[in-house]
Amino acid sequence: MQISQLKPGHSIVEHRDCGLVVSYEVLDVQPSGKMVEVTFRTSEGVSSALYPANAFIHAAA
Repeated sequence: MQISQLKPGHSIVEHRDCGLVVSYEVLDVQPSGKMVEVTFRTSEGVSSALYPANAFIHAAA
């Protein structure tokens, strides 16, 4: 899925090399020019990141 297609409520699971699995819940998606600001919630708290709008990520609705 393209980053620009993410919607609040989508889930992303990251499998780190150390064996840790981190789940991210998408809280907000805001376009910003050719970038998209995505706000996530994890067990570590809430954070935002900027991504190119045409970047891809594996997500589940």
